[in-house]
Amino acid sequence: MYAVFGSGRREAFARMRNTHALRSARLGGLLLLAATLHATAPVFTTVTPAGGQRGTVVEVTLRGDRLADAREIFVYDAGISVEQIGEATEKQVKATLRIAADCPLGEHALRLRTASGISALRLFFVGPFPSVDEKEPNNSATFAQTVPLNTTVEGTIGSEDVDYFAIAAKKDQRISVEVEGARLGRTMFDPYLAIRDGSGRVLAASDDTPLLGHDGFASAIVPEEGRYFVEIRDFAYSGSGHFYRLHIGDFPRPAVVSPLGGPAGETLAATFLGDVGGAFTQTIALPAQPIFGRHGIVAEHEGTSPSRNWIRVVNLPNAEPVAAAATLAKAPLLKPAAPLAFNGVLATKGEPAFFRFKAKKGQNFNFEVFARRLGSPLDSVLTVFDAKGKSLGANDDASGQPDSALRLRISEDGEYVVKVADQLGRGGPLFAYRVEISEVQPAVTLSIPDPARYDNETRKSIAVPRGNRFAILLNLARDSCNEALATSFEGLPAGIKVFADTVPGSLSAVPVVFEADADALIAGNLLRPTAKPVDAAKSVVSRFRHGVDWVRIQNDTVYVRSEVDQIAAAVVEEVPFKVRIVEPKVPLVQSGELGLQIVAERAEGFDEPITVKMLWNPPGVSAQPEIVIPKGASSIAYKLNTTNKAEVRKWKIAVVAGATIKGATPYVSSQLAELEIAPPYLTGKMDLAKVERGQSTKMICTLDQKIPFEGPAVARLIGLPANTSAKEVEITKDSKAATFEVVTTEKSPVGPTKNVFCQVVITREGEPITHTIAPGSVLRIDAPRKPAGPAVAVTGGTK
Repeated sequence: MYAVFGSGRREAFARMRNTHALRSARLGGLLLLAATLHATAPVFTTVTPAGGQRGTVVEVTLRGDRLADAREIFVYDAGISVEQIGEATEKQVKATLRIAADCPLGEHALRLRTASGISALRLFFVGPFPSVDEKEPNNSATFAQTVPLNTTVEGTIGSEDVDYFAIAAKKDQRISVEVEGARLGRTMFDPYLAIRDGSGRVLAASDDTPLLGHDGFASAIVPEEGRYFVEIRDFAYSGSGHFYRLHIGDFPRPAVVSPLGGPAGETLAATFLGDVGGAFTQTIALPAQPIFGRHGIVAEHEGTSPSRNWIRVVNLPNAEPVAAAATLAKAPLLKPAAPLAFNGVLATKGEPAFFRFKAKKGQNFNFEVFARRLGSPLDSVLTVFDAKGKSLGANDDASGQPDSALRLRISEDGEYVVKVADQLGRGGPLFAYRVEISEVQPAVTLSIPDPARYDNETRKSIAVPRGNRFAILLNLARDSCNEALATSFEGLPAGIKVFADTVPGSLSAVPVVFEADADALIAGNLLRPTAKPVDAAKSVVSRFRHGVDWVRIQNDTVYVRSEVDQIAAAVVEEVPFKVRIVEPKVPLVQSGELGLQIVAERAEGFDEPITVKMLWNPPGVSAQPEIVIPKGASSIAYKLNTTNKAEVRKWKIAVVAGATIKGATPYVSSQLAELEIAPPYLTGKMDLAKVERGQSTKMICTLDQKIPFEGPAVARLIGLPANTSAKEVEITKDSKAATFEVVTTEKSPVGPTKNVFCQVVITREGEPITHTIAPGSVLRIDAPRKPAGPAVAVTGGTK
């Protein structure tokens, strides 16, 4: 879901404004160039305030650079609407957000769309309480800032800084605190929280939590009426400029839910565990459709939790409740038969949980534990046994997180046993778990790869300049899916056409090119790319994922990460250059080379260098990381090479191009061009050649002609050492060998040269077909033998 700033009246005005801009641009090339100088993506760094109370209207300021032409704010989830885009300058934009009374609590993803581009993703948080700003000095209990209960404080922690807040509470009243610090994704902030009484005694404290990651929460029942204090700081007193949202109140703050999920469309009696006031149960109406990932629910019990707890909502029945056994032999039978899900709590330290289930021969199951991902402290180990107690498989961590998963095909009808344990033998009232035994379904997860290490956002939205093209590489992570797939981008803004090849079952990536009409309305949208089998009789579950790593620490560990399931797309202002591929008339052969011609079309007055890179290389094809069309130049050759095993077929390729305009880089792409990979016309081999330095020798490349060709071809020796030469020779389709006269000099280096090969160039339709033959051949140059010395006469005599 997303929100835009405009009502129907504002949209009509926007259309008129865009039409007027288009007409003005047609007045001449100078006006066009002046407009396109601003066609670069906006930089969106922060939003202030960082969150708001649901059921209110909030004035926010989006800060960054190149924001003066702001048009729209994309909001990824339901519950927030953008009422107005107000004053905009290069450095900031004012906006009005309306937060619905039932808006989901917690994180919401935003992007800013300007007339010239789409910004990076940023986060905005929604809470149940009104906000106040932190006021210094408040670095001790003596100077603590007094705030009312059920308030959100927005503040900043500096190096060695501690912030204190004072609250009034009654005897036996619950005090709870929760922080959004690391989750804001701004700095490597590891917040520490404490609740203290008037004497400074700690009643409750928190650092990291399974539910909130590096953020924490703490609750206490106060022993008497009086003044209490909340402390917040960085755990190691380090860093600077750590921004936070601190919720202080008498709200419930459970740690985890049991059961941890249920079937879509049903109701769930959810028991919230871990609240200082004790467990409590709510009846939760589950969404009508399954939720991929996790679903958030809010604890409402003598107050409202400031963020959600997490459960699963899927099309699996929950097993009838039954007590787990601590041994395999006593494992109770779950009903119904698999597929199903079961839930429980490892309440006793060191004690695992065993369950039996029925399954049929040939069923292919995913066994997956959901615990840590849903707020449980459990570090699961999952084991599946047959009826005789033989282990069929086990798993500790899966997919880089502490929850377990494995896949098994059932070999025969019967009963099987699942064991759930903690990796360290721990247990307790919060060690909730959910195990889903689901039948394997063909699935594909779509994503756009990062263009560079630590870069989650560049070229990850679809920003298509008017009259130009933009391209993405779409990755398809397949799971039990070997079908040929067709991709779809329903919901693209009007005026954008999409071009993509069918993805054969052997591939997991496809280049996609978007092209905008010259008079397309500057507008944007959020959409979900999908993939489906070309064979309409087949089905596949298709999902799109875009992840943002906000903070990384040593060893590339992700400290904070967010994920959305939609991609932003927009028509944006023109840019002063285009690129296209001159489609080769000849194929690129296996073990061959091709100079792909890239042509730049420049607007009058624009002559900056243009950097070009291949969007994607077909299997077995390699290319330079990037090339540069020099300042003022209009074309360049992009060298492609193939291995001898490159797949023979016609591929769709594209290049991406960028140029610096006013300190920023807009990107465009070529059309989706065809590149044919073909078998070589000929192959060959060369034996070791030896020669004394200063002498000549012959290197003979024995040819194996595969495909007849017309006319003569040119053969050359490539990779000869310095001060060594060999003239090219002419061959025909009937030649059995290419013989080269290798000439060395007194300066030729002594020793073996191991990278010599024969290059054969066949010309067809006026274009070269370049072959690399006998790579890795060796020429050895020896030192001249020393000449024999003069003969020595031997004389003798007699006594």
